[in-house]
Amino acid sequence: MPIRIVAVLASVLVCGLAAAHHGGSMYERESGLIIENAQVIAFFFVNPHARLIFGRTDANGDVEEWEGELSGANELVRSGIYADLVEPGARVTLTGRRHLSEPRNVRLSSIVLPDGRELQLP
Repeated sequence: MPIRIVAVLASVLVCGLAAAHHGGSMYERESGLIIENAQVIAFFFVNPHARLIFGRTDANGDVEEWEGELSGANELVRSGIYADLVEPGARVTLTGRRHLSEPRNVRLSSIVLPDGRELQLP
């Protein structure tokens, strides 16, 4: 098999795998989960995905630890969002899509900060 054909096939395979990783099929289709009064535990401003760890009070009054996934730090900076977005202990309102197989994981689409500003997340 000529080297050019092998190179093209390898490129197609690698590109397909990269696109599969960045799909959103592991999250519900509709953006309908709203989490009010979530308490920020930690914000990890990293690549490939930033993470917001927060506490959410369940129906029994127990606090559960949740993980919110955001875009990577590079994309967040291009959108004007930086590592100082939120501090531990801050109370925020979050909107996003629940993960289909991880019960306390959500892909975040917006955040209402303690000062009342709402930011749409890329």
